[in-house]
Amino acid sequence: MNFKVLNQNILMSCLLVSFFLTGCASNRIIGENTRELFTKYDSGHEWITLIEDDVIAFGKPSVSLPNEPEDSVVIAGKKYSYVISKGGNDFIQLINQLNPQYIQISNELDFNAPAPDSNHFYGHIRFSYTPPNGKLNEKESALFKQYGVVPCGCAKTSEPHKFDLNIKGTVYPPVNNLKTITPLSKPYHIKIQYLHDKSGKVTLSTKEKLASLPLLPFTLTFDLIALPAKVMGIIYQP
Repeated sequence: MNFKVLNQNILMSCLLVSFFLTGCASNRIIGENTRELFTKYDSGHEWITLIEDDVIAFGKPSVSLPNEPEDSVVIAGKKYSYVISKGGNDFIQLINQLNPQYIQISNELDFNAPAPDSNHFYGHIRFSYTPPNGKLNEKESALFKQYGVVPCGCAKTSEPHKFDLNIKGTVYPPVNNLKTITPLSKPYHIKIQYLHDKSGKVTLSTKEKLASLPLLPFTLTFDLIALPAKVMGIIYQP
């Protein structure tokens, strides 16, 4: 009789322990699932816009800028100035040797940032060049090769004469004499984006925090001088 009662007690204890362990495991799983409600899984990439600005003028710094080439070119915007340290002067030299009647510069200046909090950018200046016969002559082909101009990958079959010239630069504060500069005759818009990697588990606020990080321009201001007349005529074309 005592053995029977003892066996019943042991059986009851085992059932209680099993139930308790099962309950703990269930609570742990529920807790993990609850945390998942505040976390999302994502993959791939997305472009996040860091800066959008309207361009007022193109020019050159009136004085040498520290850590910048002597031949830097400036895109003067309402919010910032964009100093092109590589490729800008090549572009000026190129279009100064081409027939201005055949050149059309894209008014959408889209560049990329290497990091969400970087004040550097890179990309290309896009333009079309359409000689009457539709082909570059020997001199024009040599100039394009000399300055590293490549066909635009976005060009359609019906638009084979679009080209890109790679550039790199740095974001600065706006120029001192912005209000005295003759504004462009047609609107140019500049945009700097960052390619954000969405792979893995990220909190829901990551995108908002990343998008709110500003670029950090150097605390430096400067005046702007005009580009050569022929170049200005092309840039300011209607």
